Amino acid sequence: MTTHQLPALIRCGTSRLWRLALCAIVVALADRPSRAEPAEPLAVTRLVERLLPGHGKDFVFETIPAPVGENVFEVAGKDGKIVLRGDGVLSQCVALNYYLTHTAKVSVSLYAEVPVGLPGTLPLPAQSVRQTTKLPNRFFINYCTFGYAFPWWTWQNWERFIDWMALQGINMPLAQGASEAIWQKVWLSYGLTDDEIRGGYFTGPAHLPWHRMGNLDKWDGPLPQSYIDGQLALTKQIVARERELGMKPVLPAFAGHVPPSLKRVRPEAKLNQLRWCGLSTTFIEPQDPLFREIQVKFLRAQEQELGSDHRYSIDPFNEMAPPSMEPAYLGSVSKGIYDALIEADPQAVWVQMSWAFAFIDWPNRSLEGLINGVPKGRMVLLDYFCEKNEMWRKHKFFGAPFIWNYLGNFGGNTPLAGPVNKINRQLTAVIADKSLDNLTGIGSTLEGLNNQAIHEFLFARAWAGTNCDVDTWCATEAQAHAGIADPAAEEGFRIFWKEVLGDRTFTSVSDCFTMRPQLAGGGIQGYDSGKLARAWQRMLDAVPETRRREGYRLDLADITRTALAQHANDVRGQLFAAWKKGDAGEFKRLAPRFLEIGNDLNTFLGTRPEYLFGYWVNQARAWGKDAAEADYYEKNARTIVTTWFGRSNALSNYANRDWNGLLKEFYLVRWKMYLDAMGASLDAATDTGKPPVDVSSVHRPKQLDFEWSFARTAGGSFPAKAQGDTYEVSKALFEKYRSSLSQK
Repeated sequence: MTTHQLPALIRCGTSRLWRLALCAIVVALADRPSRAEPAEPLAVTRLVERLLPGHGKDFVFETIPAPVGENVFEVAGKDGKIVLRGDGVLSQCVALNYYLTHTAKVSVSLYAEVPVGLPGTLPLPAQSVRQTTKLPNRFFINYCTFGYAFPWWTWQNWERFIDWMALQGINMPLAQGASEAIWQKVWLSYGLTDDEIRGGYFTGPAHLPWHRMGNLDKWDGPLPQSYIDGQLALTKQIVARERELGMKPVLPAFAGHVPPSLKRVRPEAKLNQLRWCGLSTTFIEPQDPLFREIQVKFLRAQEQELGSDHRYSIDPFNEMAPPSMEPAYLGSVSKGIYDALIEADPQAVWVQMSWAFAFIDWPNRSLEGLINGVPKGRMVLLDYFCEKNEMWRKHKFFGAPFIWNYLGNFGGNTPLAGPVNKINRQLTAVIADKSLDNLTGIGSTLEGLNNQAIHEFLFARAWAGTNCDVDTWCATEAQAHAGIADPAAEEGFRIFWKEVLGDRTFTSVSDCFTMRPQLAGGGIQGYDSGKLARAWQRMLDAVPETRRREGYRLDLADITRTALAQHANDVRGQLFAAWKKGDAGEFKRLAPRFLEIGNDLNTFLGTRPEYLFGYWVNQARAWGKDAAEADYYEKNARTIVTTWFGRSNALSNYANRDWNGLLKEFYLVRWKMYLDAMGASLDAATDTGKPPVDVSSVHRPKQLDFEWSFARTAGGSFPAKAQGDTYEVSKALFEKYRSSLSQK
């Protein structure tokens, strides 16, 4: 059977089970190498040795068959060995993760800097376990993650991250880092100059995701050649390791975004200008024969460098209005893209994010036109933000295979959302929906890495079947983080995850410190202070053995920082009440208290490697081949998390985050400037007897000047290593603020 025969079979199938299986098989066959390759247990053994040095000999890995259209793993004990079985390398990795979490009570951080805590001896499984999943595709990563989390990573970071992805059973990781090296070769072959490519087309490193999506050209360029070459070498390592562990990386393909200077060498090309955030980029019509020529050149050059697993991310019109919404036009666009794609790779499957169709609300007929330009089964839709908007419920993607995705955060913002209750309900419903014959998997389209546990819940949910008990998950996860069964830590974890975060969908983009300073509003969705206080107290009640484990310490850190930010937001409300009453004395009493909470939070964040601005800056600088280039990278790293790009723009403050160093030197400075200005307005009102005047608009230019100066400065000194004991600092802060926290 060929992949070209499968679409017809999907259409004519009469059984929902068989139609669902065939939708999954069409993607799997497109991925499959020309010759079937057996699972390589050594790959999993090497993974064990990286995470659990010296323990590879304790495990036996075996390959077993899976039911049709499913994956399977088993965990057992035999002859003093831990036996992990699966239908391939990746399923065996999931078996390893199940064993570590449920039996050994070991958690693995996705951050390379966090060591894996091990018991003295690895226990044998008490009983055999077998789990299967009918969700064969597990997608992970977002274009934006390459700007908000990955731009400065080295192989050390990626190696741990890939191992963590393997443990979760992720088999469709997005891979984008080598794009510029490939495109540089392609555009040079058309006669464009190096300056036109690196200076007039590519952006700075942290902004490349939006360049790759066709939204942004040349900002903060020219892109250094050292970065282009370094990312190519790094991406080769990344995709090789991902494939070794049974993953099929999703590589980029051409969606039509071209350098504006292409017009110079190909004046006959059919080009359009598309708009995003007030900016303009250039697209070539896919119906133009030159489009096909460029696509084939790019994909063949990419395959020479990176190989191929026949899955390609292609996203025309991301957050941009197409030249026409007419279904016939959009059908011709997708047909042009697809025809060019399969000329280069006859097994190609187009992976398309649905975000574009929700950001600009596409009429159903327009989306149907785009989808129907591609044979059924050869375009897979990523339903991008399902915890907020399940697009499949609107039209079921007109029969095209789709993957249900949790997004979770924008810009790498650090306020936590983790709606485990909601995700569980939604996945239970979608898996049980007998009208669906085109759901092929689940995934996460996170923009930044700030909430590991929710992704572990999501991918564990893929194997849990039609239902999942959230209380059981909370207990198991908490024990893995603690290293033992610790009732206090388990209760604190459960309160935080099930009651504080349980149904919280992320909609705000900041907390009160990182928001643009204002006393009222700001879109902050408050947490339940009473439940936060109880969760914090119970986490602090953990036994000494638990307190030494890094998983527990990160849980404690997340609860502590959330509680402090919530308390500060309560004080912000009191500041506004004082200002409205014209009570200058009360305002001036509360303003230092607000800033003190912020400084305490900054100190606390410094105890965790995950929340260090200095680490971000130092990693960026390390990419520089000399001091000038290191300064360039630092400015780019500062800008993306502060102003985003220019001095005043719609995305300024979008990627805000509570990080040690950034909180103290940027957000709190900004807040003090604002509070001083508002306090002065109260003094003036007292002198005149008139109501106080909101001076925000007057203060705004000074704030913009400060922001831009900070963003474009290099050479600052920020702590790059964690300092202080997370538990002891948290405990001291709880004692300091417990009387102020609500104890409902």
